[in-house]
Amino acid sequence: MQQYVVRPHDTLYLISKEFDVPLVQLIRANPQITNPNLIYEGQTINIPNLLTVPDQIGSLETNAVNIIDDIYRSDWASANSRVNEIRTTMNTLVPILQEAEVPNDVIFELNATIRTLEQNVTQRRAYPAISQANRITQILADVLDYFNVIVPPDLLRLAYFARQLIVNVEQNDWAEALQNYRRAMAVWQRIRPLLGNYAQDVAVVDQVFVDLLGSINSRDYRTAIDGASRILELNERLTANFEQMYT
Repeated sequence: MQQYVVRPHDTLYLISKEFDVPLVQLIRANPQITNPNLIYEGQTINIPNLLTVPDQIGSLETNAVNIIDDIYRSDWASANSRVNEIRTTMNTLVPILQEAEVPNDVIFELNATIRTLEQNVTQRRAYPAISQANRITQILADVLDYFNVIVPPDLLRLAYFARQLIVNVEQNDWAEALQNYRRAMAVWQRIRPLLGNYAQDVAVVDQVFVDLLGSINSRDYRTAIDGASRILELNERLTANFEQMYT
């Protein structure tokens, strides 16, 4: 890990561009900075050395999300095929995760979740399988914290909580839906400051959260699911925003 001494007029964004390190990773490497928008001349900044995101991570995420869609369509054969792909992909990914110094407990948890997913798909237990497939995406966000990413891993976490919220509403578990709403909101509050140039999109997401809370409090099944689904749609737009920042 390199170190850099802040010069006049520096910002974390400019430093991230200079060293070609995504802003979110630069912030993560400097926990001593409590306000990412406020750094001082002469301050020492850590510049992380991170590996490029391996293709296997994208494959795991795609298959996990597609398994959820398969289960909603009752296409268990396809879900089972994707589980096999996930297992094979994970075997090739483990050495890369170790090289990137991803903690062993995170790797263990990802493997354990894949095994549990396989059991639930084999037994055709819909909601447990959906939750485990979704859980894979959340753990992948923790994994991505150790790689050189452009899109903040928190966007994966935001999508995870939105999907869990949908499951909660479908099971009429409004208390847990509210908890996942609060978790999603906490993640969104971390993402918001990084999107200063996209105020219009930020305002749209803010309003969706306001409306979603109202639908949860009133236990409006359809509107709550629509609100959580809207967050998933907007997640794709936010992803494009971050990609645009670095192109």
